[in-house]
Amino acid sequence: MNTLKSILVALALTVAATASAQTLKMEPQVVGITTYEASTAVNLVVVKPEIKLDNVDPSILTVNTNGTERTVQTVYPSDARGAFNPEGEYLALGLAKANGRGLGLSVGSGIWRDKYTVKVGLKEGKTLKVGKQKYTAIECETDKALTDFVSEADYFNKGTFTGKYTGQPGDVTLTYASYEPWSLKGDGVANPLVIWLHGGGEGGIDVSITLLGNEVVSLIRPEIQSHFTTEGGAGGAYVLSIQCPTMWMGTSKGFGHGEYPSLYADVLKSCIDEFVATHPDIDPNRIYLGGCSNGGYMTMHMLMRNPRYFAAAYPTCQAYLDENISDNDIKLLAEENIWFVQSYDDTTVDPKTHCIPTFQRLMKAGAKNVWMSMFENVQGMDTPGQRIMGHFSWCYVFNDAVTMSQEQSEGDVKPNNNGGGTVAPQGYANLFEWMNAQVLTAPEAAPQQQGRR
Repeated sequence: MNTLKSILVALALTVAATASAQTLKMEPQVVGITTYEASTAVNLVVVKPEIKLDNVDPSILTVNTNGTERTVQTVYPSDARGAFNPEGEYLALGLAKANGRGLGLSVGSGIWRDKYTVKVGLKEGKTLKVGKQKYTAIECETDKALTDFVSEADYFNKGTFTGKYTGQPGDVTLTYASYEPWSLKGDGVANPLVIWLHGGGEGGIDVSITLLGNEVVSLIRPEIQSHFTTEGGAGGAYVLSIQCPTMWMGTSKGFGHGEYPSLYADVLKSCIDEFVATHPDIDPNRIYLGGCSNGGYMTMHMLMRNPRYFAAAYPTCQAYLDENISDNDIKLLAEENIWFVQSYDDTTVDPKTHCIPTFQRLMKAGAKNVWMSMFENVQGMDTPGQRIMGHFSWCYVFNDAVTMSQEQSEGDVKPNNNGGGTVAPQGYANLFEWMNAQVLTAPEAAPQQQGRR
């Protein structure tokens, strides 16, 4: 009898404990991505609890993204995309920046990773109280890539443009993203346009990879936008980032470094022309072109094919071999406004066979407004003191840290991590202020014929 009584008491206690200890179910919705100078990282997780929650203490929650434990800094009610909404049925969890890289939806071969785990839970010994109900566990986990993520790419309009290949039959479609500030649209004045061409790892058909794979979104941030002025004196610029399906360096004869025309040369120019034509408030005399590595190659290629079309260019770690640039091309380039950027320790694109000899030949040809920032190496700015791969010199561009040029001479290059050199081009404080000042002075007299390539 005593044994039966003990069993009944134990069962009653178990039932009572089970009744008071509940598991709260949450459904993962989206993640928020922040782009840094050399990586992307998840900084926000949005979930949908089975009941509405208010005033949740972030210190009691655990979040694990892609196998890394994260610190929850803030918790607030939101809409399904993580925007604050006091009446929202969703919960946004703001995460502290974690050490290291690869904590975001990493880019690989032009696609986002197909698996990415997100798990939300309660810390051991903690409880979550909602009214009279007490929860001692949270069930919330997914191993699917939440590719419909929230990021600064959301500020861009997305589109496609189809045109002819160069050097072979058929059509090809480019994907693009455009930032069109409301403060500029319809302002009745002419506005500058900044164009960026992606590197070798960001081709494909998902333009968010182009925007986030290298910190291209920094071009719309106030730090860089503030350097640009419109015809009427207001601040800001349009930004256009264009993506090809493969690599800009593709030719009808295979991968090249300037030996043959790019497959995408004609369609890219047509895409730019149409964008300008459909945005009549863009100043055709203030179109600025740049890109990194593979995109830096294409920047050089477009300058040679379209003399005096771009008001200025900023090729970064450009991959167009100097030996494939003819003396006639040098004469054309010497009339352009160009600011090269590279790191001397770049082992992917050797500056001694690309950027440096081209700069020296341009100096010999009498170029007046051609500059070159040559850094010793690439130092991280998001994480001070962090050494980054030497090819990543675009980090200096997107951190607005390109402030100096090498001497305008044919002499030896002296790499300098203090802005890239010792000379302030035309007296301007940085790359973007210099760029903003460049205007085509006589567009009606610009050559209509294309260069040799």
